[in-house]
Amino acid sequence: MKRLVWIAIGGVTLAALAGGVFFYLGAGHQYEAGPDAQASRQQHKTSATTDEERDASVRAQTLGLLEELNAVQDRVIAGDRGALAEQSRLMATIASVLRKFQQENWNDYANVRAAFVYVLSGGEPDVLNPLLNDDMLYAADRDLAEGIMSFARGDTQAARKSFDEIDPRSLDIRLTGPFALARASLYIGEDEKKAISLLDDARIAGPHTAIEEAAVRRQIPILMDVGDTPRATMLMADYVRRFGKSAYAWKLFQSFAVSIAKQADLEDQKMMEDLLSAISTADPKSKANLCLGIASEALLNGRIALAGLAADAVLKITPLLPDQLEKARLYRAAADAPSTRAEEALAILSQMSRNRLSENDNEIREVASFIARTVIESGKQRPTQMKQTKAGAEGTDTPRPPGALEQAESAMKEADKLISESM
Repeated sequence: MKRLVWIAIGGVTLAALAGGVFFYLGAGHQYEAGPDAQASRQQHKTSATTDEERDASVRAQTLGLLEELNAVQDRVIAGDRGALAEQSRLMATIASVLRKFQQENWNDYANVRAAFVYVLSGGEPDVLNPLLNDDMLYAADRDLAEGIMSFARGDTQAARKSFDEIDPRSLDIRLTGPFALARASLYIGEDEKKAISLLDDARIAGPHTAIEEAAVRRQIPILMDVGDTPRATMLMADYVRRFGKSAYAWKLFQSFAVSIAKQADLEDQKMMEDLLSAISTADPKSKANLCLGIASEALLNGRIALAGLAADAVLKITPLLPDQLEKARLYRAAADAPSTRAEEALAILSQMSRNRLSENDNEIREVASFIARTVIESGKQRPTQMKQTKAGAEGTDTPRPPGALEQAESAMKEADKLISESM
């Protein structure tokens, strides 16, 4: 019985001790939960929320600026020349924001990706310096950062080494286009097949954007160089229709015209007919600029028939700007100079003011005038030898005096020499 009593007393004692402990802990818990403790926890929570909000704000600002840059670049390829200055301003603003990044900002991959796109778009490479020794970043991303910096600094060999094993399609979708475009530029002139393939990747990744415009603009001259004229012409027609107003279009028009003028094996009539049919719905000014480029380069390369066809195409376009009309009349007259229309051509050439023509066009005018005078003088010296003949100067199908043909060809050779010496 005593044993049972002691057990009972022990149980009561333990219960009392437990109650005391509970009271002590409970009191302590209630003490920490007082007004000051609650304020402390709230302050900690608010601080964490503030940090998160600050990081989110930085991310939103960075991505917003990048979207704004994309929109401005789209305006540039739509023909807004004023957007070029805005583009430069935005590039400087983005660089300033990236340079102020803290480590927590670089820990956000959205910011890392935005920085990559910025540098690949022509931005300052040094903004990526913090990533080179960033242990929080995957090794592959650190290597990518190093390669992008090498590319932006013009270190082709280092960039190739870094990019060699990277498939553009394995990257984040927003990086695919800019990366493929950049990588393609490393192979132009050395591995054209690889360059063309990468430019295809860029076009597919960024349809209807500045990425596609830049990719097509680089791809067409390469296709012309490797002899794939049909595909180049198809892409050229599509470019004129969709990007013909681009601030960079003139570069492509000139490059395409040079390539076309140098391909003597092309059938001029069919080539021009196919091209004009394909760009029939394009902006008149863009169509005229392309054809004027072809006419000019054709004259400089002795492709008289092609020059005449291209000039005629421009003269049929409405509406035309005054300077476009003047150029078209000049090129048409120059193409007529070595023919029986030499007198009419000389009259038109003589009426043109030097002050209204560019340096190149003045050279064309002087050479064409020289040829026209040579043909006219030859005709006066041999009035009895005039007869109908097949065109002798590349495709000209108008009658000329036989003696004038040889003299005109001689004049053309001398003209080529004069042009070469003046360049």
